Amino acid sequence: MANVLDRIHKDHVHMARLLDLIDLETTKARNNDMPDFLMLEHVMRYMTNYLDQMHHNVEDAIFRRVSERDSKIEAVVDELMREHDTLKVVGERLYDVICAAQNSDFVRRDDFISLGTEYTQILRAHMGREEEDILKRARRVLTKKDYSQIEAEIDAIHDPLFGDVVESEYQQLYAYIMAQQESLNEASK
Repeated sequence: MANVLDRIHKDHVHMARLLDLIDLETTKARNNDMPDFLMLEHVMRYMTNYLDQMHHNVEDAIFRRVSERDSKIEAVVDELMREHDTLKVVGERLYDVICAAQNSDFVRRDDFISLGTEYTQILRAHMGREEEDILKRARRVLTKKDYSQIEAEIDAIHDPLFGDVVESEYQQLYAYIMAQQESLNEASK
């Protein structure tokens, strides 16, 4: 019955990989190398579309049920839901800067580095708190009925990059991620 919680955890693992890519590109910028803005545009399109519009809806459904079962967690839930709003704003700003750079508009390197760093730091801390504060508690307090209700609320939500089918707009990013993973596997041999 904890399938929805496993789904959130799996999303967090995937997002951490994408945050690693953002970190890699901000490091390039810090070292005065040219970031791969095309790849970053794909990453942030996914993050602003799937993360902000789909993944957070799934979490919000879980948060509401956990809060109903354990009122001591309400303050944490409220804070995490506010962070969803913050992440959306910072993510959209980062996406705009990346798109501007990709379109050869003037973008200050420090603006990209600052936003990229801010976004990855906030999201990593946020996901860590969700894993520790909410998902563990959800496994203890949610009932089969809660899981059924959550599943009914989120039934139509699917991951367009890491789901069963990679949507066409994310195929290039998926290929990049798989090639990077293959390189890491080869290097570790």
